[in-house]
Amino acid sequence: MNNFDALPLFPLDVVLYPDMPLPLHIFEPRYLEMVTYCRTHNMQFGVVLSPDRTLSDTQTLVSQVGTTARIQQIDEGEDGRLDIIVAGETRFRIAEISSEQSYTTARVAPFWEHMTDPLLLKAPFDMVTGLFRTYLKSLFALTHRTLSTLQLPLEPENLSYAIASVLQIPLSEKQKLLEMTTTESRLNCEIEILRREIDAQGCLQDIQNRRPECGPSVIEPVSVRDLNKLSSRN
Repeated sequence: MNNFDALPLFPLDVVLYPDMPLPLHIFEPRYLEMVTYCRTHNMQFGVVLSPDRTLSDTQTLVSQVGTTARIQQIDEGEDGRLDIIVAGETRFRIAEISSEQSYTTARVAPFWEHMTDPLLLKAPFDMVTGLFRTYLKSLFALTHRTLSTLQLPLEPENLSYAIASVLQIPLSEKQKLLEMTTTESRLNCEIEILRREIDAQGCLQDIQNRRPECGPSVIEPVSVRDLNKLSSRN
């Protein structure tokens, strides 16, 4: 159930995409109350990027585009804290924010992808798939690991979200990918990002080769198991 007139908001330093999983550790009283309410009423809440926690104006505390999150798993700790896993569902734009509850709610307007001719998606889909595999292999190499078998989503929109969720790029770039309204534009943008990041990884690898005493990179690649799970969401 979605209440787009009073959707509970959870500002986080993360960007959630449709169909993508997100584990959360809930400990603040207001968000424990929010999750309990959503669980009791079978409601979703909205995950929104919090760009600047130092601003005093509530309207500027969150990005104006977010994604609804449905609770899929919940574990209650003895101390009352919650560990939950949510899955992203519907993107929305914030129309009006309210602070009547202990947590923020908003009137929002959902939106979806604009349809693109499947023939126009084949070239960017094939290109981004190859680049993403190269990107992941490079990430694993930087931490002295090997990428073996890998399954990726076969549907272009799902693949674009999966890549966006894994990319180790600034949150502002992740937010821009979320706000794009066509799969074609998102895939083309990811092609440029992947090319840039692969070049940067090559520079890091050269540094490691010249200075092995520096040890492994601090980069932590996503696990293959998690990536393969995404392919089952087609």
